[in-house]
Amino acid sequence: MKVLRILFFSFLTIFLISFAILSVQKSDEDIVKEKLLEMGYPDEGYIIENKTIRYPDGSFVILNTPPRKYSIGGVQALNLARKYLDEKYNKMLEEHDYHLDVEPKSIGEYENEGNHYWQFKLLFGKENTKGDFMGYVLVDRKTGHVKIKGLFS
Repeated sequence: MKVLRILFFSFLTIFLISFAILSVQKSDEDIVKEKLLEMGYPDEGYIIENKTIRYPDGSFVILNTPPRKYSIGGVQALNLARKYLDEKYNKMLEEHDYHLDVEPKSIGEYENEGNHYWQFKLLFGKENTKGDFMGYVLVDRKTGHVKIKGLFS
């Protein structure tokens, strides 16, 4: 009887610890949404500042004549960047047990020659590891076109 009681409480303790750990972990989408809030995007609705309408997903419209719409949001950019890396590089790297990925918490805004981009850190490493910094992945906020600055450019 005593052994069953010890096993039961051991199982219960392990279960509660596991549940607590899993409830604290955040998805990549949640991380990107938190970073968008830090960058000044609203959590709902929209805000207007300096002739720019900012939306919760990270998209925005510049109120010029004609208005310029940048419809690629932060989570969408993360998915586009990962899709691009998977299709272009990760299939080849998989056979060598390596991978490329982007770091969601590194999301930032980048502007070059009037073009607006989402920027993520590019990580390269062995499978099942975080990887090492190798440059940046840029996602055009207007078209969704993805390009790499760093290791491959």
